[in-house]
Order: sequence, then structure tokens, then C-alpha cells
Amino acid sequence: MPARRSTALTALASGAVAVLALTGCSTSSSASDSSGPVTVDFWHAMSGPPATELDALVARFNKENDQHITVKSSFQGDYAAVQTKYTAAVQSGSTPDLLMMNDVSTGFMIDSGQTVSPAKISGSTSGTDTIAPAAATYYSDGKQLAAMPFSVSMPVLYLNKALVAKAGLDATKPPKTLAQVATWAEKIHAATGGYGMSMNMGDSWMLEELSASGGQPFCTPDNGRKGKPVTGVSLTSDTQVQFMTTLQKLYQDGAALNPGTDSTVQNSAFSSNKVGMLLTSSGAYTTVDPDGSKSVVARFPTTSASDDAGQVIGGNALWISGKGHSSAEQQASYTFAKWLQTPDVQAEWAKATGYVAMNTDAQDTTVGKRSLSDPNIATMYQQLADDPTSVAAAGCITGAFPTVRATVIGAFNRIVEGADVKSTMQDAEQQAGKQIESYNEAAGK
Repeated sequence: MPARRSTALTALASGAVAVLALTGCSTSSSASDSSGPVTVDFWHAMSGPPATELDALVARFNKENDQHITVKSSFQGDYAAVQTKYTAAVQSGSTPDLLMMNDVSTGFMIDSGQTVSPAKISGSTSGTDTIAPAAATYYSDGKQLAAMPFSVSMPVLYLNKALVAKAGLDATKPPKTLAQVATWAEKIHAATGGYGMSMNMGDSWMLEELSASGGQPFCTPDNGRKGKPVTGVSLTSDTQVQFMTTLQKLYQDGAALNPGTDSTVQNSAFSSNKVGMLLTSSGAYTTVDPDGSKSVVARFPTTSASDDAGQVIGGNALWISGKGHSSAEQQASYTFAKWLQTPDVQAEWAKATGYVAMNTDAQDTTVGKRSLSDPNIATMYQQLADDPTSVAAAGCITGAFPTVRATVIGAFNRIVEGADVKSTMQDAEQQAGKQIESYNEAAGK
């Protein structure tokens, strides 16, 4: 193993490229197996209502399980903080038994070489029948599940019924394409004086989704999903230039609200009838419309007529530590994570947090059926069920992704201010390519 693979490690918190060649670098030795009680050290990144619900689930598991397993959960900060702490834990040989990480850190986790696949613990590659195909695809390393999906979110379109009606539009017949969304936004702006639309601008997530909804992989080659590592990003395809130009006009016309990096700004504006439409996460539903009376939730708009068009899931997954952890600890972690994936738990988790249940049987539970009686939630689940497992919809997998996202959204913010779309994104492609190259070199790829 090259020496650089054992020493190159730069935390995301420093703002540099995440260099993650950690395979074989943990200093801890394998712990001995034990037939007695096992404690699972579980790191997570949940805060607010999701944290409250997660604490309740952990307490319930600890009380009900009869396998002498005790889960000790601890909040480690947001996902960036968790990744930084996990990197330090790898170096010191003190990784947790079970780790919750967000979707875009999947490449980081796979490259770390510190975790063990669920199939290795269970002894079976089956068991994914009830996992939503989009989630199973996203967290696959190309051969099998690398982690256990837990929370799933989908990008959707929220329509403010009051503002839509004032503009003479019918919320029961929502726009299906981004071009139609733009037309509606201009009409809402003209008729009400408010903003026609807004979308997440904290990172490049929406641009990734709009690329996928046009069948365009965000990363090259093939979003890293066909055996070859990602070497760059695609930001200047005809589909991408077209939708960025469409969005630029909305911002320049004053028809779109730029919320900056704080998504609560757009959510609050929608709730207070200042924004007619939102392109954001299904998880925002419990915030922007708690009782389901203000909005109509529609499918995320398409940007081209492509058979590969779909949506990339968001959310998080549970990673089981391998190196330095006994088989008993790994089995206990798997048992707890598997319990979190059960239909009843998933239905309750989704109801409490706004996430979409990753277990397809959750909708057949009492809680699941009650949730699906809300047509807005039913739309979210139907979109997830219909999501293709195409390369574009699978999403990009690279350990450099968090840093690349900052580069891309920085470029798009310049476009919002009026910069030329294609040349600005060409510059961002080059910068992102260099960031990915640095990451790949340090990771020995």
C-alpha cells in the first residue's frame, strides 16, 4: 500500500478536499468476541424532532430486545461534523460500532474501508426485497449493499394553494416540467406581487436533482456507478444549460426568491404566503404545512423527456464498523439497524420526521395507512415507487462530493446574479475536476 494512503487525511471542516484513503489505517486491533451483553456505540446527526423520535426508538429497543443488546446513542453534530469526528476516530482507532451518515458521504464511507456490509454479517445477499429500489441502488457499492438505508427523502414540488388560485391556476393540475414551473412562477409573481417560486440554495442538491430529472448523470463517468471512479462532473450538457438559463431568468425577473444558505427562509416564506412554489425535500412537509391544508405536493418536475429521468434520493444510512470491532458487536449493530428498518418502525419514523419510509411494507401498517390517507404524502410515496434505477437517478458517488457541491453552488450563485451560464459552469467543471483528481490521487484510485 502506498505510504500516501496511510497518511493523507484532510478533514472536510478545514475546507479542503476530503482525502479518505483510510483502508488498513485503523490502529485498533480486532476486539475479542463475547457471548455476554453487548453495548452498541451509535453516532448520529439528528436534531430537533427527529432526534426526539430517535431517542424514543433507542429507548424502546433497549427495553424490548431480548438479545442482551444495549444501544448507546450520541449526537455528534451535523453531518460534516460527524464526518470530521469519524475521520479522527479512524486515526485513533476509536470508531463507533454503528454510524449514521448522510447520502452524499457514501463515497467517503466506502473508500474508508472501515465498515462491513450487511450481507457479510447476515450471511445472505438477499433481504432487500422490502427496501425501496431507489434506496437499495443508492447505497450499493455495485455488488451489494454497503450500508443499511434508514431515512429517505425525495425532492418534490410544493404548491401554495392560495397563491396559485390568485394567479388563476389550478393546483390540482400541477406543472410537470421545469418550463411549466417557470411559466407558473411568472404568473404568480405578476398576479400576487409575491415570489413565484424558491428552491434550496445551500448546496448544489437541486441542480443535481434537475440533472437527474433530465436523465443526465451529474458526475462522470456514469455517476461512478459502473465500476470506474468518478473523475469529474457534468454541468454543461444541453439539458443543464437550458434549465440553469430558465432559473436564471426567474431570479433576474424577481419571480424567484433566493433564500441563501438557510432553507428556513424559503420554508417560512411559503408558509406565510410569500412564495407560490417550492422545489425542496419531502422532509420539509412537516415544517411548511404541518396540517396539510396549505399545500399541494406534486412530483418533482422533469427537465427533458428521457427514459433515464428520475430523482436521486436523500436521507441517510447506517454503517456497521468492521475493523477493531468484534463479531458480537457487528452482529448487535446489525440487529439494531435491522430493527430500525422494520415496517412498523419505519412507518412511525416517517410520520414523526417527514422522511419517507424506506421499507415498502411500511405503508401496509396501521400508521402507514393513516399517513397515506393524506394525498400529499401518497404523492411522495408514489414518486419513490416509480423512481427508476437508472444511472442518472442513482446519484453520484465520490468521496469528494461535499467539496464539489460547494464549488458548484458557488458558480450557480454567480449565474443567479447574471453571469454567463455556460462559461461559468465550464469553470466550475474544471475546478471540480481538480478537486476530484486530488481526492482520487490521495485515495490511491
